[in-house]
Amino acid sequence: MLDRHINNLQASIQWAQCQDDIDILCMARDNMNQLISFITTLPEAQQQAAYRHVDGVLPMEWPIWMEACRYSEADAVKNQGVTVH
Repeated sequence: MLDRHINNLQASIQWAQCQDDIDILCMARDNMNQLISFITTLPEAQQQAAYRHVDGVLPMEWPIWMEACRYSEADAVKNQGVTVH
């Protein structure tokens, strides 16, 4: 199960590296959140090993990508009430 979550994360990261699309970055973030949620269900000794493995999977750009997702969501919230005619 852990491998499936890691594979999903890696696939979305590879896709995000090829595409300049905030939706793909958000999908990668969602995959990361699902992976972290799964890891928290593991015994503590396994959690540490899993977190180390995830750290090895994430690209160096990961924090910048997640900041871009957060910035995009803030813009979406600001623009929710705007009607364009």
